[in-house]
Amino acid sequence: MFLRELDHVSDLFESVSGTFVGVGMTAFPRIIPSYFSDSYCIISLRKTGDLPQLRKKAKIFCLEEETGGALPSNARDSARLLAHQLTTDYLNKLPDPKHLLLYQNYPDLERLAKKEGWILLANPADLRLRLRERAFFQHMGAALDLRLVPGAIWPIEVIRERGYEEWTSMLGPELVIQLPDIGQGGGRGTFFVRSAEAYDLLVERLRGDSWRDVRLKSVSIRKFVEGIPVSMAICITRHGNLISGLQEQLVDLPYCKGFLEDGIFCGHVWDKTPWPPAIQEDALKQADRIGGYVASLGYRGILGIDFIIDEGGREICPIEINPRFTGAFPMLSLLHLQHGIIPLDVFHMLEFLDLPYQLDVEELNKQYARPIEGSHLLLFLPLRGQKVRFDRLLPGLYQYEPGEKRFFFRRDAMEYRDIQNENQFVLVDGPPNIGGNNAVSTDPLGRLCHTLFSYPVVDKDGVMSKHARVALEWIYGISH
Repeated sequence: MFLRELDHVSDLFESVSGTFVGVGMTAFPRIIPSYFSDSYCIISLRKTGDLPQLRKKAKIFCLEEETGGALPSNARDSARLLAHQLTTDYLNKLPDPKHLLLYQNYPDLERLAKKEGWILLANPADLRLRLRERAFFQHMGAALDLRLVPGAIWPIEVIRERGYEEWTSMLGPELVIQLPDIGQGGGRGTFFVRSAEAYDLLVERLRGDSWRDVRLKSVSIRKFVEGIPVSMAICITRHGNLISGLQEQLVDLPYCKGFLEDGIFCGHVWDKTPWPPAIQEDALKQADRIGGYVASLGYRGILGIDFIIDEGGREICPIEINPRFTGAFPMLSLLHLQHGIIPLDVFHMLEFLDLPYQLDVEELNKQYARPIEGSHLLLFLPLRGQKVRFDRLLPGLYQYEPGEKRFFFRRDAMEYRDIQNENQFVLVDGPPNIGGNNAVSTDPLGRLCHTLFSYPVVDKDGVMSKHARVALEWIYGISH
């Protein structure tokens, strides 16, 4: 089948026997296939307030809901979620074969899938783990002659052996220090160091050669580049690379205070204002080359690429790759659906199904390059174990009334298309454990919810819009 329109996707998925199952810590990030398959199911770990709304689109099994909130302490990834007896009992009732759509693959999950006969719509775990290593990115950058930020990876002991002045003589007065052994993203294991005092404090914190209960073997130290962080999502297919437009990444926004780490991922902005043509063209070329390189190693499907555009807007440098679904999903896909464009998720799934299909890569990339507009912000649970109240914080559409200087809940909603004006926003992917009304954050980056806005919430100078700022103040003000 030649895929040109959204209607073609449903017909193609209906030809597949068995069951499609999305797997995630929460249900919302795996919602997109429900737009093309009436039998699609989701398995999630956490109970979130938006489950009733999401269940209008898909069947959802929630382990926290099934256990009454008694989750095992090691249930932190999809492998352990799927290994739970209640989860496997649920899966056993679904028609075979079972095709599982994952955030990312794990060795334990691979072994479990082989035992249970599941089909994983994901790259091999060993390939993913290899590609996520910063050492791999450094090697790939050299092989492709990419414009990399100055710096390198050293054994962890080097931070105690060399002082701040030695690093600044090599890389300048501002440094980005990252811990490659920390597998999670979003800013975990990242530190911006701008003084000898900050460097010495970090050395002291890492004295035991561990962080986030992970034993550290190496450290990445690079020059800090002032500029705009951006990213691209690409999908590597048998027909070529499908590449999204550039999307601005939001990091370290004012509401992210008190964290020990830096570079905290807060969301994305999609703006109809075009990027400079030279920057856009350079980013596309680099993304295509990176896609070709990892494809030669056997990688398929969705891959994220992070870049930095320097302060003068003259150069764009790749920072890292993320061999998995990224924080842009499913928001990017919801915006594509709103504009009648086939989401990248579809082609990711097709690459792991034994189905013949055709597509026009050039035409699709023209569609992905068209300007879209919207934003999403990731909100975190309060720090230091503070309990959070949810009796007035509900998922759905909210309307700001300037005269009242507050927001009012309007109705259930979960998409950008539900938003009618800049005085409205949608709250989704949370809040967690709404029935218990007592969530506590153990992870410093524990998630409260996502908020969707129909416009860019940050301008080109990095200033947050008044409407978005008031919305965040209101949410945090009523939730604790």
